[in-house]
Amino acid sequence: MTIIFRDPNYSAESGGFHPVEIRLEKHSDTWQFCYITDFTYVGIGPFAELAKDLDFDFQACVFQNLHGLFPIEVALDIYQIWEGNFMHYWQELNTFSLQLTD
Repeated sequence: MTIIFRDPNYSAESGGFHPVEIRLEKHSDTWQFCYITDFTYVGIGPFAELAKDLDFDFQACVFQNLHGLFPIEVALDIYQIWEGNFMHYWQELNTFSLQLTD
């Protein structure tokens, strides 16, 4: 299952809250995180495209940002900050609309 969090007002021109995609897979009776990806616009004007800003790939044990690919352990501090911000935006500010896919 993939959960997609989107700020309907987010755009390259006006900014907003980054879209986030969380992939979960069920193994026996438990759900496990596969990855969490935070996207951002890269580029200017009509040439702007969504790209991975932060990617926590728990299955491959890697972390990726705009500067490169690293072992997931490198991302411990940034993950905690990211998660706190994300939960605040979602729970307190109610900025995201949700979409579920299989």
